[in-house]
Amino acid sequence: MDPISPISSAQASRSDKIVWTSYLEHIFIEFMHEEFISNRLQSSTFSPSVWTRICERMNTAVFPSHVFTTDQLKGKLNRLRRAWRCMNDILNRGTGWGWDSERNTITDDAGRLDELYRVQI
Repeated sequence: MDPISPISSAQASRSDKIVWTSYLEHIFIEFMHEEFISNRLQSSTFSPSVWTRICERMNTAVFPSHVFTTDQLKGKLNRLRRAWRCMNDILNRGTGWGWDSERNTITDDAGRLDELYRVQI
């Protein structure tokens, strides 16, 4: 894990340089899921006290290599949501693309991926 300098919540911004490894994303999602199944989600978001608890758990789990703020975690959740929406649109809007869960890769029923490769070369 890459070390970062601790910053206050007031200093948190889009320019925060956190390398989100799959491990960090996994524990972040697990902590949010635990709060969700405990019925702590309020109209598609968590209350400030729940965000504080998630932030404390993240910092305990990865300290001293990372120190997170609630603003950083909220930003990461928003980026994960955008990525999910994008992937959902690709897979469910008749694009001809799908997902192979055994190989963890995109499938291309319409042959568009080959066209994209040819255009890029």
